[in-house]
Parts: sequence; C-alpha cells; structure tokens
Amino acid sequence: MTRRIPADEQGLAMITVVMLGAALLLVMSLVYSRGVSQFGNTSGDAKSSQALDAAESGLNTGIAFVENDGEYTTGELLPDGILGSGDEREWAIAAAEARPGSDVIGTTDAEFVVIKPSNAPIVYAVGYAPSREDDQRRVRVVRARVQVETITTAWTSNLAFLANDRLTFRGNPTFLTGASVGIHTNGFLDVGGSTFADGCVSASGGAQVTGSFTQPPGCPNPGNQAQVVVPFVDPRNHWAKSEYDLCPDGKVRAGPAHPQYGNTATSVPCNGQTLTTAADTSPYRGWRFMGCCDPSDGSTWKYESTFANHGVYYVYQGVATIVSSPGADLLPWQASIFAESAGACTSLVGGDIKIAGSPVMEPYSTTGNLQFIAGRDIDISGNLDFTGLAAAHEQIEITGDLDVHDGTFLAESGCDTPGSPIAESYVGGGATVDNHGPTQTELVAPSYLLVARSWVEL
Repeated sequence: MTRRIPADEQGLAMITVVMLGAALLLVMSLVYSRGVSQFGNTSGDAKSSQALDAAESGLNTGIAFVENDGEYTTGELLPDGILGSGDEREWAIAAAEARPGSDVIGTTDAEFVVIKPSNAPIVYAVGYAPSREDDQRRVRVVRARVQVETITTAWTSNLAFLANDRLTFRGNPTFLTGASVGIHTNGFLDVGGSTFADGCVSASGGAQVTGSFTQPPGCPNPGNQAQVVVPFVDPRNHWAKSEYDLCPDGKVRAGPAHPQYGNTATSVPCNGQTLTTAADTSPYRGWRFMGCCDPSDGSTWKYESTFANHGVYYVYQGVATIVSSPGADLLPWQASIFAESAGACTSLVGGDIKIAGSPVMEPYSTTGNLQFIAGRDIDISGNLDFTGLAAAHEQIEITGDLDVHDGTFLAESGCDTPGSPIAESYVGGGATVDNHGPTQTELVAPSYLLVARSWVEL
C-alpha cells in the first residue's frame, strides 16, 4: 500500500533539495577557484625554473665567449660600487633589455641575454621564460666572476726547433724530422739558402721564403699558423742536478748533486764545499776561470781539456765557453751544462753557452735529455755533435757544421738584452738535425685556464 505525502511535507522536501544543490554549487565553485589558482602558481613556478635554466645556460655561453676571445665584451660599463648592491639586478636587466634582438639566444622553452661589461671580469646572464617579449614572462639573473689561472705541465717537444720570435735560416741546414716533427716560430720566419726539412716548417708571424727551400709537398706555406706554447727556460729550475758550481769568484764549489759534498750545498748556488780556489791557474776538471766581472758577461769559464770529464756543470752568473774537442762517437762526453744569468730582462748579465770547439756530447745520466740550458743565449760556431735538448731563455745561433741526434732546439725569446751575443735566432752553416720525436723533457710549459668564481643568482 503506497503512502501519500502530505502537501506540507512536499514543500519541505523541495526546500531541502534546493538548499543541497546550492551547497554543492558553492563547493564546486570553491574547488574550481582553488584549481585555477593552483594552476597559475604551478605555471608560474615552471616558468621561473625555465628562466633560471636559461640564465645558467647563458652564463656558460658567456664564459665560453670570453674563453674563445679574451677581449670579448658587450660594451657596458659596470657602475662603481654596484656589485653586491640592491641595484645590481635591476642594472643587469636594464642592460639586457637594451641589447638588440640579435643578442637574444633561445633555448627549448626560454631565452637569455649575455652581458659582459668592458671594465670588469664579470659575466651576467639574464634568463626569460617563455621569452623576453612576453607580457607574463619570468626573469632570473645570474652572475659570475671570471679569472685566468696559469698552471704548468711537463713540456713534450714535437719540434726540432721552436722559437718564440724571429727565426732565420741560411746556408744549407738539413732537418731530418719526419712527418710527425717539424720546425716552428711564433714570430717571423725568414728562410733562404738551401734549407731542407722533411717535416713541415711553420710560423705565426708571417714568413719570407727564398732560395731553394724544400719541405714536404703536403705542408702549407709557412706564415699564418697558430701559435705554439713555449716553455719556460730557467737554469735555476735545474740547479738541483748540479754537481759542480762554477762561481763568479773563480772557485768551484759542490752543487746539490755532488757525489760526496752535495749535502753542503744550501738553497742558492755557490755555497757548497769549496773544491778548488785556483781554477785560473790550474783548471778544475777541464774548466779554467778566465775572470770576472765583465759588465755584459759577468764571469767567464772556459773548457780547454780534450779529456771528457763527465758531470753536471753549473756556471753561476757567467758564461760557459767550450773551445776543445772532448768526446768521441763511441765514447761521448757525458756532460750537461747550465749557465745562469744575473739581472732581469732586458739587462741580463752572463748566462751564455758558447761552443767553439768540436765536442761529441750526450746529456749526463741524471739530467734526462738536458744538454744545454742557457739563461741568456746559445752560440754554436764549432762542429758540435750532441744528443738532447739545447734551450735558451733568449736566442740561439748556429753557424758551424752541427750534428744533432734526437735533439731539440728551444729559443724562448723571453727578451733580447742589448749587447748580448745574439739578437735573433739563426741557423746557418751545414747543420744537420735528426729528430724523430716527440721528445720528453724536464722543462715546464704554461697552460692558461679560464675559471668562473662567485657564481650567484641576483
């Protein structure tokens, strides 16, 4: 049996339904409103994150620009005192806004602009999401300070002759180096005579080629090649290997590596045990003291003996001259000669190594491949025969009939002291250099690394 709902109860049910519907509508409105608000917040957070990613990409790009070109700048002047201030961010954004559209670089979902002031080692990047022109964009700014750090590494030579300044060839020098080894100067190259090389000859500062110069057909014309890193040439860096210090006062003293008195050497040359006081009248191990103190040469030591006195000889603030012919093909003179100069560029005193005789040499066993290390110049006019590295802080000149076996020449060209024996590096005569390197050395070469410091968001 079905019950009839009274009329007054029907009205009450209708009111309940209407009120419940209104409540549901209110809840739905609140839920929709909160969803829309949350969507806006999430969208804003995503854009902000995208802008930061773009700014960081921009900073990496800006640092790469500076690394590729040390003079790179976008031209702005960083105001004094703005770093770390409350106005720095606004200044960077204003600078980015002023850059033309061609400076705006896009990423997948954002854009950035790089700012590199001309008066500070600072790089800025301003990131925009979704774009610089969007009305609802998000903007993030990052900044880094850049600096160049110098590190040194062991130098491996793959050149038979490396110069850092002008290099001239005359006569009929021959370089038997093979395809993997060549000749290079970072300065101007002047090739004439009958120069022959079976490796490539290159230069960074232009070239003049005359005469019957010969190099392999696949080699480019010298004159416009990239510069090559040149290592430091400083005899003092190798003094620890000295057995005999030849001193400005005419005495010979024990060096740090002397087999008996090495422990008497201090932290500078010519303070070890005295081995002789009369090298001027009675040469010591073939070395005669010729006097001191010439304004250009300092002291002078001359090797006169035809007997090969093996060892490591360090001429301190003076010139080493070899006028005799010790050694033979089967029994070479095992000697390494280092000559340190006094003073600084361009007023160096002493530090030359001069070869006027015809010695047959190889480096002493404790010095690796170091044959000659000169604090100023190397001048070879005799018929030297050697194996190893001949390195000069300034220049090298070869005019004799030189024979080099697995040897390397290095003219750092750190400067040219007026009045020194050689003004520019020169190879002439009948020199023959045989080098199929690369050659490991104990010299160090500089490497320059651009690093970012103080990477911060503004």
